[in-house]
Amino acid sequence: MARHFFRRPLALAAGLLASGVAGCALPKLDEAPKFGQPQRTAEEIRQGKEHFVRGQFGLSEKYYRSAVERYPKDPEAWLGLAASYDQLARFKLADRSYKRARALIGETPALLNNMGYSQMLRGDLGKAKRYLVRAQQQSPGDVRITSNIEELNVRLEKIGREPIPL
Repeated sequence: MARHFFRRPLALAAGLLASGVAGCALPKLDEAPKFGQPQRTAEEIRQGKEHFVRGQFGLSEKYYRSAVERYPKDPEAWLGLAASYDQLARFKLADRSYKRARALIGETPALLNNMGYSQMLRGDLGKAKRYLVRAQQQSPGDVRITSNIEELNVRLEKIGREPIPL
């Protein structure tokens, strides 16, 4: 498989951004901070999102890590940190971050989608399929989930496995 791609996360990011598939579900840059969220964390998360969208995953990780260190109960920060780790191919750290987010918010469609995408990046298409199917069941019309399923289906069809119905 395309193992060499994992060694070059910026090449992967550029490809994903060029194809319009962002993979992980991050809130929009212009969304306001949640009620009661400390302003400093909101700024760190905004910076993390901005760098993530630009494909600057090292900087994105830095800002999200700062946010979770200051406010360890902020699930948005944990999801952003996990997605950043995925793009940096630091999958053990991504798994820890997803585990923390899951403890805070449960298995939401966004969490399941991100975990599925993470497994797809690692080449574990079976796990990716299980997570993405669960995400799709919880949120059938979600564009990010559908996009990730379409990408997974291409990979599944290449190896002769059954695609996920949309």
